[in-house]
Amino acid sequence: MGQALPIGSQKMKDPFAMAERVMEFSPASDAEALKILRASFPDAPLTLRVAALAFLTRKEFPTARL
Repeated sequence: MGQALPIGSQKMKDPFAMAERVMEFSPASDAEALKILRASFPDAPLTLRVAALAFLTRKEFPTARL
């Protein structure tokens, strides 16, 4: 797996943008997606990471593959 924390990613605090970041890695499971969220956004509150994970599980999310 590549580097999960690019320079400047800490500025993304929008759950939708966070979910898009996760999909760049094409996680195979929700657990893997959450691991990527933790690595990419270590200072984000758990509620924000869970909100991003919720975006991934919605059918409306354009690139959801989980």
